[in-house]
Amino acid sequence: MKSRTLTILALAAGLFAVGQAFAQQQPAPAAPAAPTAPPDLNAIPEKMPFNIPFGTPISMDRAQTLIKTAVDEATKRGWAMTVAVVDTNGDLIAFGRMDGAQLASISIAQHKARVAARYRRPTKALEDAVQKFGFN
Repeated sequence: MKSRTLTILALAAGLFAVGQAFAQQQPAPAAPAAPTAPPDLNAIPEKMPFNIPFGTPISMDRAQTLIKTAVDEATKRGWAMTVAVVDTNGDLIAFGRMDGAQLASISIAQHKARVAARYRRPTKALEDAVQKFGFN
């Protein structure tokens, strides 16, 4: 039992020494980029930002046409995907799931469409903000 404990302590000390030596050998980093200050979330704007109109409602026929167009393009590229079309409030109008599409993509497509409609911007804009300001 004592030899096992001594072996573990010796290994730990060796790893610690190697880690210290490795940390000292690292070259100095290049000049750091200017840090981007996160936005002030408590700021009160002068006027309403993002006052983007919701747009006109979409009919079920138009939604199904959009799904067919998306499915045709996905088939041409060899993608199996799901397509969700929502109204201006984010409620589902039409949905299509291609054969072979992942089952998890059903709820993902619906949620992504709902978020885009309710926040009135593409979800890519939200992801870019998360990446830029580190709101993860």
